[in-house]
Amino acid sequence: MRTETRSFLQFNPGLLLLILILVTAISFILGSVITYYFVSQYLQVDLMEIPAAMLLPQNGRIALISNATAAMIAFLPPSFLVAFFSKGAIASNLGLRQKINIQQVAIIILLALFGLVLSGSLATISQAIPLGEDIKSWAKGLENTYKQAMLAMMQMHSIADLLMSLFLVAVIPAFAEEFYFRGALQKILKDWSGAPLVAIIITAMLFSAIHFSFYGFLSRMALGILLGLIYQQTKSILLPILLHFVNNGVAITVLYFARGDQKKIDQTMDETMPWYWGILAIVFIVFLLKQLKKYNNAGLEKDIQ
Repeated sequence: MRTETRSFLQFNPGLLLLILILVTAISFILGSVITYYFVSQYLQVDLMEIPAAMLLPQNGRIALISNATAAMIAFLPPSFLVAFFSKGAIASNLGLRQKINIQQVAIIILLALFGLVLSGSLATISQAIPLGEDIKSWAKGLENTYKQAMLAMMQMHSIADLLMSLFLVAVIPAFAEEFYFRGALQKILKDWSGAPLVAIIITAMLFSAIHFSFYGFLSRMALGILLGLIYQQTKSILLPILLHFVNNGVAITVLYFARGDQKKIDQTMDETMPWYWGILAIVFIVFLLKQLKKYNNAGLEKDIQ
């Protein structure tokens, strides 16, 4: 009989949520302190000068490394603590026990591509929302800062640079954020409320909010809902991680091939698509989610763990 590692302390969802909040606050502070300290030492700048220095193209590599490090410190410790103190096996609580198969992987890749189309259409809708001048100025400021930071970090001149960017911007965030938002937060909210859809939506809203983008809020919330539905349906964290990776990886790869051409870069950074494309994307996403459920736990021969 296979034995599974379990914690001798198993807390209720309310206490787990409190632990998650407290440890997250500590982890965010710790991650910020550690990364700011090393960046200040590496760049030889004062702490107050770091935000501006990180937007400079020549500091793109250190910005990538510091952001990835901060994400790991902020998101992974709370996720593993919640898994440790939850009822059941630790690996299962992390979503690592469920097997996935080749068919599911193919469906996830297709879902990621149609998810990008849906995100683009929602970005168009977001930009059409009537706003006051002050709010519009604030929202545009957020977008400009985000794009400036992305362009600074995406200084890719070789395949080696592309691979490093994929690892730091696609692989690490996919693991760290999915363990935290789907593996920990969504699971706690679902167990506490008994309402999976409510848990998915709340988690998706918080997932989108941490990216600090007004015009991208609906797009990232839709992505969060899709990730949440996949996790709820399959109980495997590996599939949301894969979709998250593909979502980020496509954007990075397109930016790499657009390097040196400012017009193409601007087109790549413009994430908008015709709003009606979103309707078609939703139809395909619903169909693919049904197919994913069909192949869930199918016991196919070509399983991967």
